[in-house]
Amino acid sequence: MKSAELNENIEDYSGTSKGFSMALKALLGSLAGVLIFFVPFSTSSDKSKIPLIIAIDFIKKMIGDNINYLTLGVIILLCVTWVLSKVSQNDFLKKYHAKDNNIIGFLFILAGIFTFMLTFKLGPEWFLHKDVGGLALYLGGSVFLTVSIAGILVLLLTEFGFLEFVGTLLEPLMRPVYRLPGRSAVDAVASFVAAPAVGIFITNKIYKNGYYTQRESASIATNFSVCSLGFFALLTSIGGIMEYLPHMIISSFIISFIIAAIVTRIPPLSRKKDVYFDGRPQTEDERTPIPYDGKIFNRAFDAAVAKASTTRLDMLYKSFWDAITFAQKIVAYVISIATVSLVVATYTPLFDYLGAPFAPILSLLQLPNAVEIAPAVLVSIAEIALPVIIISGGEVAAMSVFFICTLSTVQIIFFTESANAMLEADIPLSLMDLIVIFIIRTIVAIPLVAVATHIIF
Repeated sequence: MKSAELNENIEDYSGTSKGFSMALKALLGSLAGVLIFFVPFSTSSDKSKIPLIIAIDFIKKMIGDNINYLTLGVIILLCVTWVLSKVSQNDFLKKYHAKDNNIIGFLFILAGIFTFMLTFKLGPEWFLHKDVGGLALYLGGSVFLTVSIAGILVLLLTEFGFLEFVGTLLEPLMRPVYRLPGRSAVDAVASFVAAPAVGIFITNKIYKNGYYTQRESASIATNFSVCSLGFFALLTSIGGIMEYLPHMIISSFIISFIIAAIVTRIPPLSRKKDVYFDGRPQTEDERTPIPYDGKIFNRAFDAAVAKASTTRLDMLYKSFWDAITFAQKIVAYVISIATVSLVVATYTPLFDYLGAPFAPILSLLQLPNAVEIAPAVLVSIAEIALPVIIISGGEVAAMSVFFICTLSTVQIIFFTESANAMLEADIPLSLMDLIVIFIIRTIVAIPLVAVATHIIF
């Protein structure tokens, strides 16, 4: 629904009995979405979790080890349909794999081989190790369930006016600071409380619906797909600095938003086109923020009601299909690329060589154990937990562990989840774009994270 259509709906429903029912629809749907995605509840283990994560954890526990067989079945089905799309004239299969060239197909097949070997424990010990192939297989199944379930429930946020409400309120802030629509803030929060792939799924959905331009969608995906709270807890646990969990969460969130203001203004993101998914160029009026005034809350509410008025029951099926198909391809990327990356990072000195130039910089920033932690600076592009896994076995100061953990959370792009989700999405981001943006984010982040580390320690 574009801006003109939104305004028409606002006029059609304002001050009518139908308008009241649409307002109630928007309110109840949005409240359900906020409750599921953003409101934490205490669990039996005395941990606070949002209902989405509680549901995902429950389903994971119910499935148990069978999740590996589920993952294997999903990837085998993907491989079969990709092969058939190349050798048959089936229009449905050709459309489903329209973006999947031979290189992507190779990754699908590789994922199938790896998953089969890992599920049935076939292969050398170094490949099956819990921190290599075992980790990739676990992450693959976890990502599939998370994206599938969250992708279905995200309908409550995207189709009942919540994004329109928040977007209208935040537009005067997000446009000047980040050159982005106000609703992009929701993508960041969704990643923060659920998973990066969930935020990317939302961004991709909104982009395809005609709300984000190519530049905006690429900027949001690469800057606001912050790792989830669960990852923060995992990293501090591995690093033995759980007492610094709140400090790391706050530091990461603030630094991420500072980096976003910089990275969105420089190449390659600044060179992306301000053209919508359907090819329509963005107008000057659409990129001009509406200033805050006494009527902004009313405008936000009216925009939410207008959006809710277009929501139909058949959108549930479409949301389900989009979520399942998106998750299916991501899990193949996760297992194929992550397994290779983890093998390289664990058993070769490649990342030691790549990290060596950072040692003098870290020393200059007065961080302890600069030489020991330097190899961990770039390794998070493979997997976000890998940097702290690498340094956790040595005698590394808590200050440096905090630095590495926080740095890995603000680098955002890692190939066990977020990067694969970005590549699978319709957002115009290439593999080279992601590598360049990762390096830029790392360079910008290092001094910022170092300042935060010195303030805390």
